[in-house]
Amino acid sequence: MLIQESLIRGNIDVAVLHLLQERDMYGYEIIQQIKMRSDGDFTVKFGSLYPVMYRMIERGMLTEETVLVGKRRIRKYYHLTDLGLEYLENIRTEYLKISSGMNKILNYNGEESNSSEEK
Repeated sequence: MLIQESLIRGNIDVAVLHLLQERDMYGYEIIQQIKMRSDGDFTVKFGSLYPVMYRMIERGMLTEETVLVGKRRIRKYYHLTDLGLEYLENIRTEYLKISSGMNKILNYNGEESNSSEEK
């Protein structure tokens, strides 16, 4: 497994939930939005997206609706539930805290931090 794939896999939930708080979307649209909004730095494959989506549906964070588009094409639109929104709010706070901590670690230059309070 590539390192990038491993890092992305751990962040798909946050990206999907964030996008779906704006509006309902179908799978390909979610993938394109992730790619566009990250300027191509964060790309998700269908094989990585759908297991995450199905898991979130099973947990009640998302619902899906099948919609007929045109005469024969169908799309599954995904909708963020109240439980999913609550989870997003919690995970966003934790994600930003962890991301900030990792940023500090990766940019550490050997000097003591000004913050001496324990968390």
